[in-house]
Amino acid sequence: MTAAVRQAKIGTGRGKAAAGAKRQAKVKAAAAESPEAVLDRIFAELPDNPQASDGLPEVVRKNRRGRARRRLLDALAARGPYPVPEGLRGELRALVERWGQKGFEDAFPEADAFELRCAEERAVLDAAARGDEEARFAAAERAYRREVEARYGQIEIRGLQLSARVRQDLEIAYVPLHVEEPSDAVRSAKLRRAAGKRPKDEVTTAEVKAASAMLRELERPRVLATEALVNHPRLLIVGEPGSGKSTLLAYLATRAARGELATSTPGRDPASIPFLVPVRALQQPTANPEHIARVAGADAWFVEAALQRGRALLLVDGLDEARSDVAGKVLPTLAATLDAYPGTSVIVTTRPAAGPGKDEIAPKGFARVRLLPMIREEVGVFIDRWCLAAELSLNKPRGQAEIDARAAADDLKERVRASRAIERLAETPLLCSVICVVHRFLGQRIPERRVALYEAITNVLLYEWDRAKFAEDATIGKLDAHAKRALLARLALSMHRARVAELPAEEVVKRLAAHLPDLGRPENEAAAIVAEIRDRNGVLVERAPGSFAFSHLTFQEYLAAMELVNAHAYDELLRGYKDKWWHEVIVLSAGFPGAHADKIIRGLLDRDGDDVAEGTMLAAQCTETAIEVRQPLRKEIEKRVARLVPPTSLTELRTLIVLGEVAGPVLLRLLDKASTEDKASIIMALGFIRYEPATRAILKLLKDPSETVHPLTNVTKMSNLTTTLAECAASSMVRLIEVSEAAFSAFLDAIPSAHPSAILTLKVSKEIDKELGRPSQGPDRLEALIARAEAAHAKVSSASAARSPRRAARSG
Repeated sequence: MTAAVRQAKIGTGRGKAAAGAKRQAKVKAAAAESPEAVLDRIFAELPDNPQASDGLPEVVRKNRRGRARRRLLDALAARGPYPVPEGLRGELRALVERWGQKGFEDAFPEADAFELRCAEERAVLDAAARGDEEARFAAAERAYRREVEARYGQIEIRGLQLSARVRQDLEIAYVPLHVEEPSDAVRSAKLRRAAGKRPKDEVTTAEVKAASAMLRELERPRVLATEALVNHPRLLIVGEPGSGKSTLLAYLATRAARGELATSTPGRDPASIPFLVPVRALQQPTANPEHIARVAGADAWFVEAALQRGRALLLVDGLDEARSDVAGKVLPTLAATLDAYPGTSVIVTTRPAAGPGKDEIAPKGFARVRLLPMIREEVGVFIDRWCLAAELSLNKPRGQAEIDARAAADDLKERVRASRAIERLAETPLLCSVICVVHRFLGQRIPERRVALYEAITNVLLYEWDRAKFAEDATIGKLDAHAKRALLARLALSMHRARVAELPAEEVVKRLAAHLPDLGRPENEAAAIVAEIRDRNGVLVERAPGSFAFSHLTFQEYLAAMELVNAHAYDELLRGYKDKWWHEVIVLSAGFPGAHADKIIRGLLDRDGDDVAEGTMLAAQCTETAIEVRQPLRKEIEKRVARLVPPTSLTELRTLIVLGEVAGPVLLRLLDKASTEDKASIIMALGFIRYEPATRAILKLLKDPSETVHPLTNVTKMSNLTTTLAECAASSMVRLIEVSEAAFSAFLDAIPSAHPSAILTLKVSKEIDKELGRPSQGPDRLEALIARAEAAHAKVSSASAARSPRRAARSG
């Protein structure tokens, strides 16, 4: 090494040391700065914003600013004689800027929250100064619980034409969601028919338990998510897009923060401390206490202390939405954290695995449950609460808000009930809220197809919402709804190709700038557009400071599909048929006007070859979203599906249920020529998929006493269990009346002439509902059917008894 090089390195080292010393001196100087000096500097650097208090006299503006400064100084004084850390300074600066934009009006909720936070921090800092770790933890816990409740204790009501974000308390707006009972909690049973004859028209306990056991295998009991956590401290919750996974975890976090959430962790007292971890926010592929704290908004020492005490409840949201550079690494590091802290309860949410019959691999020690769609009653409650929240958001008197909400909700519920297609869409919270928005602003029409529905909601958000939220001279206002959608579609596709659901603000600006010239707008407008949509509740939102995402991944998928269809990029679309990240994009693509749905479906079928796998499943789903599909192609799909008909195993039956109504025509067409045993299996499958057009054919078998082995015998390994076709028909009709008023009316007309075994099935169904804790089918529907049947049979018996004496007399 030459002397010159050595000297240069020494000089470089001295420069780095000097820079480090300079930084340390700056930090030390900042720490020594008094709270008053901190505030003086923040207010001095605050840009003047005369529009915020336009029209106010100068003296009023000056007084407001002075009161705001004194209020914040009092808040900092409440922290005690401790320096203001750099992180708190940043938050304080942002708060002052937002308050300044409001003209420093006296009523500013963020200032209230800041005052309370500073007062609570005093207890934490005092305990730390004394070296009392237990007191420090207790004080930090109180403050953190309040922050969690404030952060997650309200739901944002999206799509309203108001100038501010609308949030309502959980008690008003949230409908608790259910999961299926975990598989290891389902009771296994090998029950036999009770020995001897049963009393006429009575249901034996063995029969009820046998039927309950069979149904548990196919339709596991619905339990509240909170109840599932009681029995299983580690849960993997699987839910479709828009099924309410994120809102569920926010609800659980709020309940836990209030001390209202029980878990099964042995000896857990006092209550769990919730840490909500959005996986998409993880910047590093590690789920250790430090990174958990960063995304959960807590101090690292507090998270680690909660884990060590066995009191942490980790709520890990969206395992499937991990950034591409951390995907596949989050779960192993989470498992390592759980191994290090075995007393930790945790809930992880994710989307379903790809392909029929495939289950997600639950981590060791986790129970896997599926987040269930809302049933009819829950959809009604959701609509009631959404409409009430919307009316209350207009600051109406409570009484008038309830009257207006009831009228709007009743109208919407009637429209939903009138269309089975819309009723099915409304089973998820996302789509139900979308329907509420569309109904509120486009009242006379609710599109039935998903693509048309998403188009309607983006029209509402991109036009009606923007018009109410942005100033007339806003840059984004220079784009109409079609241009905005086209711009967002380019962004959505680029994000989906990169397998990300969130982007830094600067990356969003860069991508929008690349597309704006195609819309006739200059590149430099991109930064203004991003600034204008910051912190807005539209299609694209600022999910976290400096980070943007679509308000739900569903909208990203819809817009990405639109862009692919417009570009006729069908080869790229089909390449992802085995990748669940692209499944919803593929299905939605078939539903756009101008899309070559036949080409998409043909390509999917060809990729399956001779198998019935992902391609066939997606092709079947595409027939539901497509506007038009040629009849030969529909028949080919039906032919493939027919390979599963009649179902001879639980796997085949579940596959048909996943296929849904597309399997209905095949099942129905094969019913007439089927053997007695096959008829029983087909009838049960039609009932499970709720195929309403089969009502008339099923009711024809309501009189049929033909006996066969029960079609579900192989499911539960029960022996000597026979059934009549009339029983199977009645069992299927019980499911159809859940979704169809017409089916109930037809069933009511047909039940008087039903075979007695069918009536017994209705009684068994009532007992099963009690056994499984399920809600009954509507307002006393089963009781009405049973009463109608028994009245008819009693009449027949009376007539027969009246004829008997005359026959005896003639014989005499």
